[in-house]
Amino acid sequence: MDNILSQLPADILDAEAHQLHEFVEDLTLVHIPGKIERPLFISILQHGNEITGWQAIRYYLKQNLPNLPRSIYLLFGNISAAKHNIRQLENHVDFNRCWPSLRANHHPIAVKIAKITEFIKNKKPFASVDIHNNTGRNPHYSGINAINKEHINLASLFSETIIHITSPDGIQSGAFAEFCPAITIECGMSGTADGIEQTITFLENLTRLSDLNQLPGIAERQQVMNIFAVVKVCKDISLGVKGQTTKPVDFEIPADLDYHNFHLLEAGTVIGTLADAHTVMPLQVTDQLGHDITDRYFRIDSQQVIVHKPVVPAMITLSTAAIRLDCLCYLIRPLTFNS
Repeated sequence: MDNILSQLPADILDAEAHQLHEFVEDLTLVHIPGKIERPLFISILQHGNEITGWQAIRYYLKQNLPNLPRSIYLLFGNISAAKHNIRQLENHVDFNRCWPSLRANHHPIAVKIAKITEFIKNKKPFASVDIHNNTGRNPHYSGINAINKEHINLASLFSETIIHITSPDGIQSGAFAEFCPAITIECGMSGTADGIEQTITFLENLTRLSDLNQLPGIAERQQVMNIFAVVKVCKDISLGVKGQTTKPVDFEIPADLDYHNFHLLEAGTVIGTLADAHTVMPLQVTDQLGHDITDRYFRIDSQQVIVHKPVVPAMITLSTAAIRLDCLCYLIRPLTFNS
């Protein structure tokens, strides 16, 4: 398999995320030996503007090399996008939608990622961690794709806030959850000090563990939230943020909308305002089966889009680019399971 290195390139730990293209290519995998041979897999920069993963792992490595407690396979993701500090290059695929899943994907990036997945699977990894940032204000949280003790314990090492993720399709943690404990950690806004520090502490603790089953009490006291729907802005609707929009748009969202993340939105809460000429719902809400459930949660009242039924949103973003590439937010609710 191409792009597997047996050691970190010289001086790479002194490079910023936008400089990594000088050392590695997209989807370069580096093996970093440690005292325990069974490896921890870590992926960073699947989205090129989410730099906390690199900032945390390079600090951790500087502090712990050459005596790592556990071997690491480190995957450098979309380095081409990181060069420009953007999520992904224009008209290119989202790397974190290209991992093996129920739907076949024959894109060259997906083919390469499938080879990486199979390679790591054969190494029988201790755990997998995919490090991300949000573009809106959110608490730091962990995402899991399987409900069992090891996955929940792994997630709990990073945060008490845990989300069970069943979509979108083709994400890294979903692929790796088939053969090892796997999580996505969301470290707040990109590059913030608290996110970096929390991620470093998480890595320090995780690499010294020998068993993810030996964390008593965590599964019993943790509440796992489930993503049950995704909220998108319709493609034919122009979008802006109040106070930031420089030209007329069809739909404008409040500049503090992301403060509602992980908080209950009561009926009547304003999500955004339509221009006078528009009376069509600008949002589309779909459940995990793709059914349109918009009318259950939002309605229009005097040009305002308001909450119809109390609901908790997560991952609201004010980045219009991110909204167009992905979504406005997700809707979540507590998940009931037997631990």
